[in-house]
Amino acid sequence: MNETSTSKFPFGRNFYFIQFSAIFNSLASRCMHLALAWWVLSVTNDAAAFAAFAVFVAVGSAADILARGLFGSLGDTYDKQRLITICYLMSFISAILITLLATMDLYLPIVLFICQILAGLAVGIREPLQNSIIPSQVTKDQLSQAIQWRSAAITIVTFCSPIIGTGLISIIGAQNTLWFGVGLIVFSIILLRWVKQSDSSLMQEQIPKRPKWYSGFSAISRLPPEISLIKITFFMNLGLFPFLGVVLPAYFYQNYSKSPWLFGIADTFFAIGMFIGATKIGAMSNAHFGRATTTYSGYLGLGLGIFMTALMCQVLTIFNLGYFVLLCFGMCLAGCGLMVAVTNTSFMRSAASPNNFLNRISASSTFGTGIASPLGVVVAGIFMSYLGLYTTMIVLSLIIVSASVLSFFSSNLRQVLALPEDEIHGAYARFYPRAFTKDEQITMNEDTV
Repeated sequence: MNETSTSKFPFGRNFYFIQFSAIFNSLASRCMHLALAWWVLSVTNDAAAFAAFAVFVAVGSAADILARGLFGSLGDTYDKQRLITICYLMSFISAILITLLATMDLYLPIVLFICQILAGLAVGIREPLQNSIIPSQVTKDQLSQAIQWRSAAITIVTFCSPIIGTGLISIIGAQNTLWFGVGLIVFSIILLRWVKQSDSSLMQEQIPKRPKWYSGFSAISRLPPEISLIKITFFMNLGLFPFLGVVLPAYFYQNYSKSPWLFGIADTFFAIGMFIGATKIGAMSNAHFGRATTTYSGYLGLGLGIFMTALMCQVLTIFNLGYFVLLCFGMCLAGCGLMVAVTNTSFMRSAASPNNFLNRISASSTFGTGIASPLGVVVAGIFMSYLGLYTTMIVLSLIIVSASVLSFFSSNLRQVLALPEDEIHGAYARFYPRAFTKDEQITMNEDTV
C-alpha cells in the first residue's frame, strides 16, 4: 500500500527514498568500476594482468546473471526493502575491500575475484527488487509515470557516471575516487533506512510457504507475452551489448586513438537519446499511437539507429564532420528507441504480473535475456577474428534490426501491450491463470496498489 502523495512527493516519500538510494548506489558502482580499472592498469602496467581483471569483471557479470535465476523468489517471499539493504551491505563489503587494497597498493587477484562475485550477486538480487517494489509504492494510475521517472533517472546516471568518474580520477586520483564510491554506498544505505515500512513488507506472511527457486521460470514458460519478449530481448542483447561495449570502442581506438573525446561524444548522444525516450517522447507516442505501436517503433528505432551508426563507421575512417553528425544521430535514435521500448515493456510486466510473482518473473526474464550479453561478446570476438572489425559491426547491427522486425510479429505481446490502462493491471492472472501455482496465493495488482 502506497503512502499518501503530496505535491512535494507526487509518488510518495518512500518511492523517492528507495529510488534515490538506488541512484547513488549505481553511481558509486560505475565510478568505482572506472577507478578500479585505472588503478589495476597503473599498478600492473601489464596487459596480461589487465586482461585477468577483465576476466574478473566477466565473473561478476556471470554472478549477476546467476543470482537472478537462483534468488528471484526471495523478493516475493521476504521484505523487499530489507533484502535491498542486505544487497547494499554486500556491495559495501566488496567496495571497502577493493578500496583498502588500492589504498595500500596491494594487487591481490584472488581478493578481486571474490569481491567481483560478491558485487555481482548483490546486483543480481537487487536490480529486480528495485523494479518490483514500485507497484507497492505508487497507485496503479501512477505506475507508468513512476517507471518512466526511474528510467529517466537511470539514464542520467548512465550519462553522468563516466564524466564524474573520469573527472574525479583526474583530480583526486583513482584511490580517492574509490573512497568517494564507498561514501556514496554508505549514503545510499542511510537513505534506505529512512524509508517507512509499508504493508507490502509483510509479504512473507501472505504466502503460506516459500516458493521454489524455479517457480519464476515455471510461470514464464506459461506466459506467451514474456516468452516473446525474452526472444526479442535476447537477440537485441546478443548484438547490442558487444556492439556498444566492445566493437564500437575498438573502432574509435583503431581510428582515433589520439582523440578519445570523439567516442565520448558518440556515447553521450546515445545517453541523450535514452533520456529523451524515457521522458516525453514515449509518453506522447503512447497517447497518440498506443503503447503497442510505440513499443514496436522503439525497437525499430533502436535497430535502424545502430545500423546507421555501423554504416557511418564504414566511411568515417578519416574524420568528416557530416558523417560524424550522422553517426551521432544514429546513436541518439538508438538510445531513444531503446528506452521507449524498455519503459513500456517494464510497465507491462509490473502492471500485468501478480504482485507476489512480480520479482520472480522480472528476475527470471532478465536471467534469460542477460546470458545473451556475454555470449554476444564471444560471438563478436569470433566474428572480428575471421571477418574483421567493420564486417562485424554490420553483422551485429543486422542482428539487432532482425530482432526489431521480429517484434512486429509477436501477437501475444501486442495483446497485453494494447490493453487500456485500467485493464492491463493483473492481466497475466486473468489471461494465463495456469502460469501460477495453485498452492500459492495470487495477489492481484488491483488489490495492492
